[in-house]
Amino acid sequence: MTTPEGSVLSQQVENRVRQYTHGRIRGLTVVENQGLVVVRGRAPSHHTKQLALMGALQLLSGDKLSAEITVG
Repeated sequence: MTTPEGSVLSQQVENRVRQYTHGRIRGLTVVENQGLVVVRGRAPSHHTKQLALMGALQLLSGDKLSAEITVG
């Protein structure tokens, strides 16, 4: 279940990922579920995926992040 705090955190992570990747993650979605933030989308390159992860990890610890970003 997503909490109001989670939706704020999800929005912050989404904004940070968009900023770091200059909007290059297609179909970007970020949801928070019971303390775990899931980032989904499609990156054009591994470099862009790494940028997305770097941005998300500035706001989260690694054990609170699940990255489901595909490359291609």
